[in-house]
Amino acid sequence: MNTLGRLFRLTTFGESHGPALGAVIDGCPAGVPLATEDIQRALDRRRPGQSAVTTARQEGDRVEVLSGVFEGKTLGTPLAAIVRNENQRSGDYDRLKSQDRPGHADRVWRERFQHRDHRGGGRTSGRETLCRVIGGAVAEAFLARESPELRVVGWVEQVGTHRASPPPPGLDRQAVDAHPTRCPDLAAAARIEQSILEAKARGDSLGGVIALRVTGLPVGLGEPVFGKLKARLADALSGVGAVTGVLWGPPDLQDALALQGSEFHRHASAYGGIQGGLSNGEPVEVRVLFKPPATLGEHARQGRHDPCILPRAVPVLEAMTSLVLADLWLLRGAFPHRAG
Repeated sequence: MNTLGRLFRLTTFGESHGPALGAVIDGCPAGVPLATEDIQRALDRRRPGQSAVTTARQEGDRVEVLSGVFEGKTLGTPLAAIVRNENQRSGDYDRLKSQDRPGHADRVWRERFQHRDHRGGGRTSGRETLCRVIGGAVAEAFLARESPELRVVGWVEQVGTHRASPPPPGLDRQAVDAHPTRCPDLAAAARIEQSILEAKARGDSLGGVIALRVTGLPVGLGEPVFGKLKARLADALSGVGAVTGVLWGPPDLQDALALQGSEFHRHASAYGGIQGGLSNGEPVEVRVLFKPPATLGEHARQGRHDPCILPRAVPVLEAMTSLVLADLWLLRGAFPHRAG
């Protein structure tokens, strides 16, 4: 299960300490404007070593597009791209040949497959998500051609006990990226940054919540039974490591659930932009819950790990969302409604 999507398909490959990681995107139509720089900008937002609140591993994450693009446009053929690993320290993981890390996939992976790459977690490493960001950049290029007004924006809403105020409409990625925590509430961002740095010094870690907002969606994107928009998003978003839950609707949804139906259904925002499994034309609001990273204590202090993965996970979740939307967009065109 290394492929996501039915018509717009992403296949990822590679391990954390192997020669390279990469992505193959199949099903993207021909003629979509796409430059290598578009993919690189997306990777730069996810790459390690961005600030003191992230891992110290230094990787340029320079993308090489091998196929599928010619003269600045997609060819409609499989688009393959790789990123070569440059800063592995595989010796740091020698002990993991025989010692399983609590909270990681080491034991279950070994028992299931009987053989694994223990270096940096191998295929289970968070570094695999760079492949998803490559795919997301291609998906966004396709969606930009089909629907220029469509926007996918994520931000860090909560880390530990620190919660940000809801951002205003029109929030863009530039405003999110203005602070290394990717929290657009600068007062909360300062508290979050300090909390992450203190956890890092202790060899501890923090979880939290990333919010996603999709605007500009047409009515009716999704499938009404097994391909519901919310189901497809939940599948893609919960497939990111450390995700423990996905919620739809405004930040006060849990309070709204205590209301009687006569009050709850007065507010269109309570549906999170999805009704009957289909987009309803309102902004789609999703909140993704992350557990704290499982690398702790001396392992965390001696290694190169993120004490809180949320700042770097924002572009990953945006990519996963765009991949789902691109696939559903093609499915809608392949199976249009016909009045009879």
